[in-house]
Amino acid sequence: MEQQPRLVEDHIRKNKRDTVLICMFMGVLLFGVILAIGIVLDTPPLFTTLVALPVVLVYILITYSFSVQSVISAARARPADPNNRDERLLMNKVDEMATAAGLPTPKVYVQDSHDINAFATGHKPEDSIICATTGAIQKLNSEELEGVIGHEMSHIMNRDTLVMTVTVGVVGAIALLSEIILYSLFWGGAGGNRRDRGGGGIILVIIGIVFIVLAPIFSRLTYLAISRRREYLADADGAYLTRNPEGLAKALEKIEADIPDDPKGSKTVAPLYIVNPFKRALRDSIWSTHPPLDERIRRLRSM
Repeated sequence: MEQQPRLVEDHIRKNKRDTVLICMFMGVLLFGVILAIGIVLDTPPLFTTLVALPVVLVYILITYSFSVQSVISAARARPADPNNRDERLLMNKVDEMATAAGLPTPKVYVQDSHDINAFATGHKPEDSIICATTGAIQKLNSEELEGVIGHEMSHIMNRDTLVMTVTVGVVGAIALLSEIILYSLFWGGAGGNRRDRGGGGIILVIIGIVFIVLAPIFSRLTYLAISRRREYLADADGAYLTRNPEGLAKALEKIEADIPDDPKGSKTVAPLYIVNPFKRALRDSIWSTHPPLDERIRRLRSM
């Protein structure tokens, strides 16, 4: 047991370091898209950067500013009712885990769904929100519910919600820029002047177009990689908060056996949940929003 805190800390350090590298890659990818647009449109890279970069930053800022309410709306969640016995238990568990983490108590929301699930959102601990489904409240016992809430509190403690919010903004900006330039190529034939300058110019335009087409795919894969890493980190850190890895492991087993039959909300916020409400991650895939449940359970029980 004495080695457990050290193992958890090592795991957290490694995941945080890897996530920083991934976020840096996302920034480079965004800047590369802007430069590629300049090449395809035959405009000076500096001019393209001066025009596109402020637009992208404003887009990300708007996404960041309205992200919390957007997530709640997309999930069709409502504030927990303190007069409801089951929802009051949820509020108590959130309060207990906030105390254990040394954080302000998040606002508690409920999503009316039979699926066993939960998610956290917020820019910082002071404005954070934890939402659980009615299925989680009704189907999980006290130990299992505590494990799930500990997992979500870890996302808040590790600033995962902030990282995911910014990453969503970057992914959206890359997709938006790529779509705009591809439409302009289709309708206006951008880059014609450069093609008049010879084979070298044509090659640069082709490279720029290929990069613009592939960039949204790479950014989406990177976003999914961040999401999967964050789930492993929150599992480990949540188990440390509760001092009971078995609680979350049992909850994940119930979730694995509980096939979602009435997923609510939008697929755009699926990576925020403890498991994908639309599709369970039962095997490893680069397209999965979450790591495989069996592997998550195995790691918890190895603690």
